[in-house]
Amino acid sequence: MLALENISWHSPCYFVVRVLMPPMKMSPRPRPGLRFGTGLSFGILLSVGSLHGAPTRADVQSNEPVAADLSLQPTREKLAQAHAHYVSARMLEDEGRMREALGHYLAFLEKGGAEPDLVAHIAEMALNYQGMEAAVKLLEDAIKASPASSQPYVNFTNFALTHSSAENDLLTRAATAAAEAMSRFPHSADAYENAVRLYLSQKERAKAAEALERAAKQPVTEAEYWLRLGRAAQEVWPLADTEQRGEHLTRVNVFFDKAMLRAREAKDEAAELWIADYFLFSNQLDRAATICEWVVQRSGSLDSRKRLVRLYEALERPDDSLKALEALVSAYPTDVEHQRLLAGRYEQRGRTAFGEDRKEFAKKAAEHFEAALQAGGGDVDDYIKAATYIESTGDDERFERFTARAQQLYPGEPRVGYLRALALNSVKKHADAAKMFEDTAKLAKTRLPDLLNDAGYHFSWGAALERSGQFDAAAKAFEKSVDLTPPDNPPSAASTMNYWGYMWVEQDKHLDKAETLLRKANELRPDVPAFIDSLGWLYFRQGKYDKALTELERAEKLMEEWTPEDAEILDHIAQTHQKLGNADKAREYWQRALDLNPPQEPIRQRAESELGLKPKPQPNAPPEEKPGTPPAAN
Repeated sequence: MLALENISWHSPCYFVVRVLMPPMKMSPRPRPGLRFGTGLSFGILLSVGSLHGAPTRADVQSNEPVAADLSLQPTREKLAQAHAHYVSARMLEDEGRMREALGHYLAFLEKGGAEPDLVAHIAEMALNYQGMEAAVKLLEDAIKASPASSQPYVNFTNFALTHSSAENDLLTRAATAAAEAMSRFPHSADAYENAVRLYLSQKERAKAAEALERAAKQPVTEAEYWLRLGRAAQEVWPLADTEQRGEHLTRVNVFFDKAMLRAREAKDEAAELWIADYFLFSNQLDRAATICEWVVQRSGSLDSRKRLVRLYEALERPDDSLKALEALVSAYPTDVEHQRLLAGRYEQRGRTAFGEDRKEFAKKAAEHFEAALQAGGGDVDDYIKAATYIESTGDDERFERFTARAQQLYPGEPRVGYLRALALNSVKKHADAAKMFEDTAKLAKTRLPDLLNDAGYHFSWGAALERSGQFDAAAKAFEKSVDLTPPDNPPSAASTMNYWGYMWVEQDKHLDKAETLLRKANELRPDVPAFIDSLGWLYFRQGKYDKALTELERAEKLMEEWTPEDAEILDHIAQTHQKLGNADKAREYWQRALDLNPPQEPIRQRAESELGLKPKPQPNAPPEEKPGTPPAAN
């Protein structure tokens, strides 16, 4: 036996008969804008002739005698002939021989009949070759031939709307057919939709409204019926007409309310979400959100969660929106779109947060953006964005690992190289960072020249060079950064000058240059404790201890909140008091420095030594920094 799916319409197996098998519906290949079937059933496809040397088309006119063992009963023979005509019609139509195809289609209808949509297709062909009345007769005969279906009435209306003119009475006949369909099929949404479409095309809105009022009184329990009527009602009372908004909501909501009742009873999620979309688009957001909450509670589906996130946002309920988004991502962690969306929401929250809250939001943003990359991949911009998120968390080790992976994927991308250099610097691999800055600058000359005009790039490069002991090269990088800093951004220039000047103070070199830089930094940004401390420490190196103490104590007074890193200021004051012979004051300040638990090992060692204390074990102490690490740029 031959399976149906293995038979091509272009194969020699042309004749079709029903043999032993239960009925199966056969539909022709779809054509653009059409959906139709033959209306005939068949089981097994058999070739009457040999597969070798068979005719190129079903020969329905052959007079050759039929072998006795191949003879068919009259009913089955009629079906076989009908199918032969159908296959011939299809092949001829594919070849563009429309008139001949029409002849076979009509013969096919004579012998077997067809589904309404196929008749509509044949009617369009008949209109071209036999005229209007022949086409209309086919459609009217289809109505008589399918007494249990409203589809032939719909096809008649579609034909009338397409081909009506002042010379024919198609629309009058279509109106009669539409009214008959509503009477014969009172529970069919097709019948009412058909009537509404016809009436609206003739600008008979009152008749369309009357048809829907009639439909609304029917005791139908299927949600789809009410949904389809709701869609039709939206055409009768369009929401776009602001003057009719009140009437729209009154009239249209009736259908969607009934649809909602039936959909909830049947737990028809697709219908519920369609109804939620109606309430959303008609700006009835609370009702839409309530429906989505029901569905989320019952099934937790992705579609319902997506809608709920956006509805809460539209309702200006950002906390609820964030919770719903978090729940969605937790339930569907591979949903890349919402992983990204959640990362963005955390980033937004972080912009207005402070302290640890800000770090926590940054950490969450990085976590979800990285998860999105792992689940769905991304381009270089995505990796740069993720790296930026991770950098803002302060997790230097993670930042270094992530940029290493990004660089493997995009080795020739200067922006990735920049982030990689920053990451290496953050984990104190300063020499490697300086080399990465240099290599990236070479790439940027041809691939991203604007990067070399960025003052921040040269400042970061200078910091890496300074930390790796390449002081002269660092000074050139800082000078380039200052030159590139826009005139309207004096704070940035001041930070670079402070770092640069402090570097020379620490090296006890070029103190005149350092003084020029530090005075200018303090002029551009007065009353910054870190900058004042740098100036005071310059005076200390110059042996101007009284002047140094004045500036250092001014820096102390301006400090509003102390951190472990700020122990450096207290250490400077202690050393200055010691030089001035104020031993008690010196010990007082070293004790205060120790109380801050400074991360700088030289400061801690010096304070413990001067106070006569045993060094405390520091199992988790960071790698040793050189004495007097410059304060971070502000």
